[in-house]
Amino acid sequence: MQLVYATGQAERDFHIAAAPDEVPAGARVYATCTAEATSEEIGERTFQSMSDGEYYALKARVREARESAARAGAARAAGPEARPRAGRGLLARLFGR
Repeated sequence: MQLVYATGQAERDFHIAAAPDEVPAGARVYATCTAEATSEEIGERTFQSMSDGEYYALKARVREARESAARAGAARAAGPEARPRAGRGLLARLFGR
């Protein structure tokens, strides 16, 4: 799970946390991303008060969190047995075997 949160009121500074306990006190969570879905919550008043730059920064962080959650989900789905094979495949490509 990846959480996109912001600190600051007048100027929002967006960050990504991997778990709820990593979100600082007083920060507002704008999106929760898992391998299966993304849930965004921007209220109308917040949306109206955001600058274009803040909105695009939020969207960029949400996209980054969504991709990270998807990669983590794919790694979990592949299981631990997929990792050694991936390493052997890389070595085989590097050394031409």
